[in-house]
Amino acid sequence: MASVNRRQLVRTGTLSAGVLLVAALAVFVNYFCWKYNQRFDWTGSQLYSLSERTQNVLKELDKDVEFLVFLPPSQRDIYEPTQEVLARYDAASPRIRVRLVDPDRNPLEAQQLIQKYGVQSAGIVVVSGNDRRVIDAGELAELDYSTVQFTGQPEMKGYKGEQLFTSALLQLSEGKKPRILFTTGHGELSLDDQGPGGLARAQQTLGSDNFDIEEWASLGKPAVPEGTDLVVIAGPKASFVKPELDIFTAYLSRGGRMLVMLDPTLGQAGGSGLVRTGLEGWLAGYGAPIGQNIVVDPTNPLPFVGPETIYVQSYGDHPIVKPLADGNLPVLLNVARSVGAGSAPGLQVTELFRTSAEGWGESNLANLQSVQRDGADLAGPILLGVAIESEAAGEGKRPTRLVVFGDSEFAANQLLEMNVANSVLLTNALNWLVEREALLGIPPKKTEQVHLTLTSQEMGTIFLLAVVVLPVVAIAVGGGVFYRRRRR
Repeated sequence: MASVNRRQLVRTGTLSAGVLLVAALAVFVNYFCWKYNQRFDWTGSQLYSLSERTQNVLKELDKDVEFLVFLPPSQRDIYEPTQEVLARYDAASPRIRVRLVDPDRNPLEAQQLIQKYGVQSAGIVVVSGNDRRVIDAGELAELDYSTVQFTGQPEMKGYKGEQLFTSALLQLSEGKKPRILFTTGHGELSLDDQGPGGLARAQQTLGSDNFDIEEWASLGKPAVPEGTDLVVIAGPKASFVKPELDIFTAYLSRGGRMLVMLDPTLGQAGGSGLVRTGLEGWLAGYGAPIGQNIVVDPTNPLPFVGPETIYVQSYGDHPIVKPLADGNLPVLLNVARSVGAGSAPGLQVTELFRTSAEGWGESNLANLQSVQRDGADLAGPILLGVAIESEAAGEGKRPTRLVVFGDSEFAANQLLEMNVANSVLLTNALNWLVEREALLGIPPKKTEQVHLTLTSQEMGTIFLLAVVVLPVVAIAVGGGVFYRRRRR
């Protein structure tokens, strides 16, 4: 009897110890999972992974922010990536809180919040204190409308959630939008132009990136307006006069910032060369001489178009182009001219991107029908963009920054829509110019479209396996097991 009690006591003690050990192990596992939270992204395009740019913004966030998601789960194409991406924001910063509001399951709560925040349609409200930003659900998807005639609806080809969420965080944390002035009066590209050569798409992109954008006629003005963070000259086709150049010089000398994009515009008279904008000699004084040529690169052409339209994927070492180099993303250019990297007192000139070694700067502009390289042409690789920064400024004075591109149409509607790298180049240049390095480079994430196409023969084979073969095998195995057990 004593031995039975002893065995029972040992069994009870062993069982209790096992239960305690399992409970302790569960506590430890949960603690470490909470303390070292790690999420994985198995998508091929890394759709749910946060970029370095977003992680920098989250690290510097100094106020609490709540994301209120007003999306029905039935909109799976938008709801699922939004839920997953915002979960990663939540995990990356203790300042972030995400709240999913389902209008179908909780209509009363949803209605109260909709009235409180003035939400007109499905979307996300980003709230911090008394300030908020609203992101419409339609802005989250990059759609391909070429499929409408076949499927009756556009296909989602990119997800822009991270762009918009991080932009909203930036707006709430900065409290002030950098002011950008686009010059007018010299045939520049227009912000309101919806055509292929307009800047309407760029204006929309930059607006969501928390820039305050205006057009400004520089002729006759005594100075660049106070409070201007950046001046942009986009594709002028007429000449700037000396008083305008003088106010630009004075602006840069005070730590101003400028982006200059010059196209090789042919003169009206045959053989007259390129139109002079008055900026060529002025930019040479800042270490960026502009070539009187049209750049050709036979090894990097764009199919079905002329040799003057090229793509560029050779980058320098600079924050503006680092995301493009890391992602191996080529920039599309349409009729570009060379930009030199010279020297100027107190300025550092950095190369941004260039053609291949086989490219050249065509100087024979009188006969562009049959372009051939000769000894008079500028030999490649041809530099197409530079970033210029003054040396360390004194206390309280910010350094001068200037970016020069030999093409403006890369930022126009047509190429900006065709190629995501063009958008990244434009926004990175502007963000670097206004010293928002934390925001360099979040392209839209490509959604994975997996299509399975089967022939009628393959469909028949699958049907035969699923409906005939597998059930017959299951019945045969079951019958065999039953027969063996009956014989025992």
